[in-house]
Formats: sequence, C-alpha cells, structure tokens
Amino acid sequence: MIVTCPNCTTRLQLDKAKVPARPFSVRCPKCQQIINAQPPSASPQRDALAAVGGLPASSRSQQEVSVAHAAPVLQEDGADEASEASHAPTADGEVLRLLASLLRGVGVEGVGAKGSGLRPAWERRRALVCAGSAYGGEVARTLAGDGYEVFAAADAAQAMERMREGGVDVVALDPEFDLSGQGAASVSREMASLRMPERRRVVFVLLSDRARTGDAHEAFLAGANLVVNLAKAAELPRALEKNIRDLNELYRDFNKALGLAEL
Repeated sequence: MIVTCPNCTTRLQLDKAKVPARPFSVRCPKCQQIINAQPPSASPQRDALAAVGGLPASSRSQQEVSVAHAAPVLQEDGADEASEASHAPTADGEVLRLLASLLRGVGVEGVGAKGSGLRPAWERRRALVCAGSAYGGEVARTLAGDGYEVFAAADAAQAMERMREGGVDVVALDPEFDLSGQGAASVSREMASLRMPERRRVVFVLLSDRARTGDAHEAFLAGANLVVNLAKAAELPRALEKNIRDLNELYRDFNKALGLAEL
C-alpha cells in the first residue's frame, strides 16, 4: 500500500498484510508530519495489477475526496434512451466483434466470452474530458456520439476524483483546462505518477491547437499516447480507435498472462 505525505509529498510503501482494517495514522520519516490513511479496498482487478508492480499511486483511498465532487457524466437530449440501447448486445455489435476477432487471427469461438480477453461489444468505454477551450464541448460530444460514457470535468478537483475512482479508459486533456487551478499540470502529474500496470490501462490523449493529429514526437514529449488537433476534433474517435487497437496488440500476451481484458 502506498501513502503520500501531504506536507512533503514523500511516498511511503506499507506492507499490506500489516495494514489495519480501520483508518490509521503513520508518521512521515522525512518531515515527521502525521499522515492519516484509509485501508485499501480489495478487488480482483487491483490484485492483478498489484502483482506486477504494486498498487498504483492513483489508487489512494476514495474517502479522501467526496464522490459528489467527481466529474459528472455528460448528459444530452435522449441520453437515457441511448444509454439503455448501448448496454444491450446488438447484432451489429456482435458482427463487428467477430470480424475484429478474425482479423486478429484468434478465431470466432468464444468471442465476448468470459476469460477470452476480449472486451464485450456492449461494454462502453469511459472517457474523462478535461478541456477548457472552446473546443472542449465538441470533444465531449464527439466521444459521446461514438459510444463512450463521457465524464466532463469542470476543474482539477473533479478530474482528480474521477481518476482516483478508477475505471477510466481514456483521459483527454486540453492544456487550457482549469488555468486558475493549474488543472492541466495536475492531470499530467497524476498520469505520470501512475505505476506501469495501471498506466497501461489508460489511454492519455493530449488535445493541442498546434500539433497535428497523430504526431508521435509531440505525444512522446508530453508523456501521452496520442495527440489530437483541437481544430479537427472529429478525427478523435478514428485516431483513438487505431491507438487502442495498437495497444491491445502490443500488450496482448501481457494482458493474457494477467487475465485482463483488452482496452
């Protein structure tokens, strides 16, 4: 278990077996500050990730910040009907899954079955949009229109809480996000602090007003998986799908060994 000192930001590694099942306090060895901490909540996914690198920094206790402050789900007209429809396995979705399976050369047996490593066609990906420019709304609507469950963060606090809750597949960041609260810097630091097992499970997209979509050099410098030009937000779903497909191919054996589904 990892706890972070709020005074000097020193990170302490605690033996999970010795952590009590109730809230507890430890003293920071560097600045002597008392750190109040919560016991971790166990889950199969967290155990699988911990097995290859320890618990990620972003898995700090969800009790630290009220869930009410997490970035809300983007709501649009007809959102309820669209949500219900998207959760039902459709014939078209199953056909697309079968075709994707054939292209990967894994055959059609057990497509979408438990333990196959494939993401069910009816399971929506979750995207956190942290945008402050005029294009922010367009980015969120574009992802929602492509079937994503979109969380639109208004400030850094909402973004941090949503990320620490986990379960976010995509984080799209605009450099102008929450300028007064240094939102872009906060989100970038949070992404950089993730341990590799969890970082592999999140696609980090940098929204830029100057770099071209798919610029690998800009993405590398920003520690992102993908760069998308804000003026061409309509290209985001296609670029994102290609990036996710490449990542699934790259980590296929790794995910299979850990029993993790594809992104």
